[in-house]
Amino acid sequence: MVKLAKRRKNEILNELSIIIDETSRCGNIVKNLLLFSKQKVGEFKDEDICQVIKRSVALISHHLQMNNIKLELDIPENPVFVFCDAQQIEQMLLAMEINSIEAMPEGGTLRIELNEIDSDKIQIKVTDTGIGIPEDILPHIFEPFFTTKKEGKGTGLGLAVAYGIAERHNGSIKVESKVNQGTTFTITLPKKLNISYDAQI
Repeated sequence: MVKLAKRRKNEILNELSIIIDETSRCGNIVKNLLLFSKQKVGEFKDEDICQVIKRSVALISHHLQMNNIKLELDIPENPVFVFCDAQQIEQMLLAMEINSIEAMPEGGTLRIELNEIDSDKIQIKVTDTGIGIPEDILPHIFEPFFTTKKEGKGTGLGLAVAYGIAERHNGSIKVESKVNQGTTFTITLPKKLNISYDAQI
């Protein structure tokens, strides 16, 4: 009887775990759809982009440890202010970082660096030492719902959302990749953005 109760308890815990995972996945899909459809999700104001990067890294720290991935963070000690929606920028960075983690199943190095190009622009590079992206797939990675993951493992919206966020900030994302060598996402953003409240979508 005790063994039966214990087994039933484990079954319930497993079922609850599945429910939690699926609820989280559905929540992420809804959030990504809102971002993709350009719904208003945050506020544009001057933000220290260094802190935004640090917050994104904190959210993936457990994944880095679990996947034996070394983090190299190269950002200025002093604040670098960018007029932006910090929540969207964080979401964009997370999409890049998660993509990089999934590209390094055997471990590797994730490097994130921030540079001020000039007085008007900043550049963030997210580089991994992963499996890389084949040339025939590279032109499609920012397309909505495009994914190379197994069914149920990805929505194909992460990078499409990231691309839309960059565009909404009058910025851009470029990608360079070599199979079995790694991938670099380069995000370029203006420090200042002429935008009305109604355009904050």
